[in-house]
Amino acid sequence: MRWGKKTLVLAITVALLATPFISAGANKKELPVEVTIISPNGNAKKTVHILEPDAKRLSSKYEKAQEAVKIIKSSSNDEEKNRAVQIIEDFLNELVELGILPAGFIASFIPNFLNPKFDLMPPLISFGSGFSFIPLYPGEAFLGFMFRPIVVQYFLLGYTASLSFHLLPPRIEYWDMVGTQTLIICGFVGAYIDFGKIGYGIPNAQFIMGASLLTIGIDWL
Repeated sequence: MRWGKKTLVLAITVALLATPFISAGANKKELPVEVTIISPNGNAKKTVHILEPDAKRLSSKYEKAQEAVKIIKSSSNDEEKNRAVQIIEDFLNELVELGILPAGFIASFIPNFLNPKFDLMPPLISFGSGFSFIPLYPGEAFLGFMFRPIVVQYFLLGYTASLSFHLLPPRIEYWDMVGTQTLIICGFVGAYIDFGKIGYGIPNAQFIMGASLLTIGIDWL
């Protein structure tokens, strides 16, 4: 009889001790992200749910990737550039694992940005804290071709890098802007994500990676 009581007390104690851990796992907040994929075949929408720890991890990798882009454009050290490319790929892989970007996007963009060729639509990458606006478009993210202009306003933490193609004499030039800036992007193909609408753990940040027919930038600093 005594052993039965001890066993019962032990079982109740273990259950009470385990309850906070079970509740902590069950109460993890899920953050919905609306993703729209735009292609010539039509539009497809889906909702990706991100847990708070995922949002925090993504925020950290976002900041590291932003710094890595600057290294690629400013450093002449191949080892530093290779490390920077790995940081950017790690950030993109995180977006793939969370279901925001398809796996093929990384393979298609990175080589084009690092080894550009003459093209009607030069590659573009842009990070920053601020806000963005696409006329008559309500979603947080899309992948495909955007006919509407994308208007982006960064404040102190903006960085944009793109290319300019010159026919006479034939040459490719990088240009970039750092700090407070305004962008107007027309005829964009690629990935656009407004992290500011996702919520907890993500700064009020924008992420743009792809190519565009026309990019107009105003550097305010």
